[in-house]
Amino acid sequence: MRKNLLTLLLLMMTLCASGQNDSIVSGQDGSVVSGQDDSVAAGKNHSVAADSISLEKARERVVSSKPQKKFIALELLDKVSNFFMRCDTNYVTPNKYQFTAQAEVSYWHDFYHLQSSETKSTMTIQSDPSMVVGGFLYYSILGYGLMYNVNELGIKNGDTNGTSRRQTFNVHTAKFFAEYYTFQSGKGAKITHVTGMELTGKDRSFKGLDSKCNGFNAVYMFNNKHFSWPAAFGESSVQRRSCGSWSLGFQYNHQDIHFNDKELPDYMINHIDSTLLFNRVDYHDYSISIGYNYNCVLGRNCLFAFSIMPNIGYRRSNITEAQNSHSILNNLSTDVNLRSSMMWNSGKYFTGLILELHTYSYRKDKFGLTNTYGTLKYVMGLNFLRKR
Repeated sequence: MRKNLLTLLLLMMTLCASGQNDSIVSGQDGSVVSGQDDSVAAGKNHSVAADSISLEKARERVVSSKPQKKFIALELLDKVSNFFMRCDTNYVTPNKYQFTAQAEVSYWHDFYHLQSSETKSTMTIQSDPSMVVGGFLYYSILGYGLMYNVNELGIKNGDTNGTSRRQTFNVHTAKFFAEYYTFQSGKGAKITHVTGMELTGKDRSFKGLDSKCNGFNAVYMFNNKHFSWPAAFGESSVQRRSCGSWSLGFQYNHQDIHFNDKELPDYMINHIDSTLLFNRVDYHDYSISIGYNYNCVLGRNCLFAFSIMPNIGYRRSNITEAQNSHSILNNLSTDVNLRSSMMWNSGKYFTGLILELHTYSYRKDKFGLTNTYGTLKYVMGLNFLRKR
């Protein structure tokens, strides 16, 4: 009996020991312990994710609390610029920079042709070629230019009637071009022709001509997706394929021309036809133009361009002649603007030549005046601060 109880007790102890070992082995195998580790790891991961979300929200609050650096006006200008600079990139590479700096050296030459329909006499006056230096600064599509006549610097006003200076405010886009300008001219002129007089070997200098001019031009390009006006004359984009475009323009021009006959050479005063003389011509010209423009791509980054814009419009003018004064109104005006350029533009750097000719004609009754402004420019510059 005791032997049986002892055997039964040993058997129960053996079974208990076996259960404990199985539990331990099971824990070592990973069933129990592994479950505990997974729950701990999941808790840690949840805590890290929660901390990450909290940190991100804190960052957003900090960023949103900072003042905005970009002005609303600049954002609006960027949107307007993007709209007006849209183009077919197979034909045109648009400007990828916010700013453009351009240096310019140019030569100005003015011509004045006076004629009398009563006596058929004519006189031609040409200004001395003037070297002008300056430049432009563009932000996006807006630009400002300032140029000075180097020949006139350092000379007192009494000898030159003032130093010539030109200011220009312009807008260059793919769709249209617009500019407002103001300048003076007529300094250091020479009389090159007078009907009935031989001028060879004689003093022909004349400082009595002074002209002030200001005006506004605006030109719209019909084929603005493929033709780029800024590539030819604004240096802010690159034409990749040759292309042309018809254009429609509006022009306002105001000129105030003074003629001091007391500055004529002595031998000329008593022999010149008096009907050619005037004291002042002041006129305002309003005209529209229809022209054609063409960009010819000569090679990679190399472009030759030309533009011709004949004008027809209305001129409100007044002339004060040497003999008497009277007003002349309601005149029909016919003028022409010519431009041409040869440019190299890599997209960041550019250089080239630009030729501009502007002709203005005044005709009425017995007096006529045609004045032409010619400018040859050498430009060079760069685009900087790349757009986002």
